[in-house]
Amino acid sequence: MSKSDLRRERVATRISASQARLKRDSGAVPAAVRRDPMPDAYPPENYRGLAREYPLLTVAAGLGVGMLVAALLPRKFASKAAQRALGAATVAAELGLAYSKHARDAAGEAAHDGLEKITETTAPLRQRATSAGKSARSQGLRLAGEAIKLATRLRR
Repeated sequence: MSKSDLRRERVATRISASQARLKRDSGAVPAAVRRDPMPDAYPPENYRGLAREYPLLTVAAGLGVGMLVAALLPRKFASKAAQRALGAATVAAELGLAYSKHARDAAGEAAHDGLEKITETTAPLRQRATSAGKSARSQGLRLAGEAIKLATRLRR
């Protein structure tokens, strides 16, 4: 017999032993009872929770209540209320635009002040970096000159 035949035989004996164990032990363990899933284990505590859990139902209920109120109110009252609501919405939009312009201007001023503060605090660092760059350049030029002198001496 080859190694693969021995392996196959060993695996087959393990499988048959496992199946025998399952048959022997299957009578001792009762079958698991299948239960239908519970609809909701924890019902919502308030209307906010209900609205958070079912947002589409909330929108549909709002539309239904709105249609019911619109059907009960007289047309003149509804048109006057609509005009007032439109006027209030226009005023709110104008106020929103004014506040947004004010906020934009305030943000621009704050950004300008911040940039000035950054410029003031980083000025010494920038000066040191500039001087370090200049000295590094001069040292590099000096070293390059020395290297050229050495190269010309070695050629002679």
